[in-house]
Amino acid sequence: MTVGPVRAQVDRPAMVGVIDIQGVLRASTAVQNLSAEIEAQREEAQAAIQDREEALRAADQDLAQRRASLSPEAYAQERSKLETEGVALQRQLQEERRRLDQRFSQGMAQIQQVLLQISQDIASENDLDLIVAKTTVIIVRSEFDFTDEALQRLNAVLKDVPLPPTQN
Repeated sequence: MTVGPVRAQVDRPAMVGVIDIQGVLRASTAVQNLSAEIEAQREEAQAAIQDREEALRAADQDLAQRRASLSPEAYAQERSKLETEGVALQRQLQEERRRLDQRFSQGMAQIQQVLLQISQDIASENDLDLIVAKTTVIIVRSEFDFTDEALQRLNAVLKDVPLPPTQN
């Protein structure tokens, strides 16, 4: 006697809901505020880097003007120092970009976690067996589309994402 997989006895057809997850995320207040905050931090960091880049360019021009009065060794030493500062500046810019990308990802993960809980609540309240992302659905009747409800709930629950303070 072979035993196959046990199947649950279902008294009714499966109830399925649909949520446009990407649409909810795009339209949510929390994502928009997070994006604006990260962009403001990115612009602030870029402005600080630009100031240092300008100072480095000015030092490079000054060194070029003083080249004739410097010994080859002194010139090479100062040139090397400027190049080292330039490399450090580029490394700092890359690190700042990475840090901001990481903060954005952390914020998005928090928002997605809240949206997952909202989706579970919607499923429970509407006796749904399954919720699928709208990207996988071609046609859905409006009574099975819970996108607007998910967005309204997300906006009501989460307007801003509490991110940990920046660490430099």
